[in-house]
Amino acid sequence: MKSFIPILSCLPFLMVGAHAAPSDDHRPDIVFIIVDDMNDWLGCLGGHPDAKSPHIDALAAGGMLFSQAYCNSPQCRPSRTSLNHGIYPFKTGTYFNARYREETRITTPTMQRFFMDHGYRVASGGKVFHGNPGKVGDSLFGRPRDPKPPKGKDNFNAMKAPNDGYALETTDENMGDYKVAQWASQQWKTVGDKPLFMSVGFYRPHRPLQVPKPWFELFPLDSIRRPAEPKVEDDWHDMPGFARKLARSHAHKPMHEGLSDHEYIVANDQWDATIQAYQASIAFVDRQIGRFLDCLKVNPRGRETYIMLVSDHGWHLGEKKHWCKGAIWEQTTHIPFIVRGPGVEAGSACTQPVSLIDVYPSLVDLAGFEVPEWLDGASIKPQLANPASPRGAAISSYGEGNTSIRTERWRYIRYEDGSEELYDHSVDPDEWANLANRSKHDETKRGLASLIPENQHPGLKVQSWFDRFQATGKNEKVSEKEKKTKRRKRAGSNDQ
Repeated sequence: MKSFIPILSCLPFLMVGAHAAPSDDHRPDIVFIIVDDMNDWLGCLGGHPDAKSPHIDALAAGGMLFSQAYCNSPQCRPSRTSLNHGIYPFKTGTYFNARYREETRITTPTMQRFFMDHGYRVASGGKVFHGNPGKVGDSLFGRPRDPKPPKGKDNFNAMKAPNDGYALETTDENMGDYKVAQWASQQWKTVGDKPLFMSVGFYRPHRPLQVPKPWFELFPLDSIRRPAEPKVEDDWHDMPGFARKLARSHAHKPMHEGLSDHEYIVANDQWDATIQAYQASIAFVDRQIGRFLDCLKVNPRGRETYIMLVSDHGWHLGEKKHWCKGAIWEQTTHIPFIVRGPGVEAGSACTQPVSLIDVYPSLVDLAGFEVPEWLDGASIKPQLANPASPRGAAISSYGEGNTSIRTERWRYIRYEDGSEELYDHSVDPDEWANLANRSKHDETKRGLASLIPENQHPGLKVQSWFDRFQATGKNEKVSEKEKKTKRRKRAGSNDQ
């Protein structure tokens, strides 16, 4: 079980169920929901003892929960690009939010294009791709903006630590995620002759951690429980140097006058307040998702319905002295993945590894189409029928040469400098004891290492970020030209 204060278990992802292939006139409606930066701090996943997520929990209770589901890249753009196109990041070089010359243009059609080309009406709204609903659909709805704190009170800056929580003096109705839920509900109620494919993206708990005040009040500051830390030794004592640098980084952004995110948050006594804001953001978005799920109880087209809910990646809140995303440990890669639909046993769970690369082929399979060979993932339809049916490992990449292999029991990490981590989740769910240097695990390590793809696409080395921002522990002075370039990149792609 995953340790907190107290110890608890963790669960990942849910999805909708197996059914016989329908005829062209009786294909099911497909609803795909993706949430932004949501880790396993949900009631159904057991990631935090104080989690409040009744609507997502109810979805899980009505279908199958994949408790070992993982992202394939721990940042928004590479994760969503891989998911929507069905191609691993290591094949395209799309590893980070910022774009680089080494990336390969992806030519495979998106999920939305596939379903439109196969006779579906397609509606896509909110943050489905990186910051937008995509370009393909009969109905497209951009992500609405949210109210901001009063002038002088907004602490959000993507380059700063994530202690940007603020209890807004507003109502849910003024928030972007509420508007996405209303748009999605209206699309669901639209009757037509075609089956419907929906991709709906909810933004919270992504930063800034700013939601209406009542959601903060559910988590009083004096009740906040932090992630547990090792009682005897520092969690870094057996981590390689590369991993320690990664732990200190926040997606390789500049330090805060020499301090990492964690050091800054601890020094400014912001740990509990940031946890409060993150939990409030999850509770808020759970309610907005619930508004949409309420509509799905009745299908106005008289068709069967499959619902799948996932997150694009996990999020650290101090575990391993790391915050946010940009790493390949359990907390950054573990996600909710839920499926509900005809033939899926209510309240069922699967512990076999799955990942976001499996979303596209699974939805195609559930719709009754032949799964294209060019998709990298594998349908979860066999597990919907038999949760014990075995699957391969989940693969996560973060830059060229940094790869995590997650099986039902083990996590193995190999970094671009050759250093390694190995964790046995049967006894160490918090990944506190790195076994990579223990000879009795050499055979296990070799077997896991053999699963790392050899055709890694060249891309930016993570070490180059370290060299730039963290060798001295201080921010660099950059030219005005560099600052303008960074601002343009952030506006277009960074941390959306």
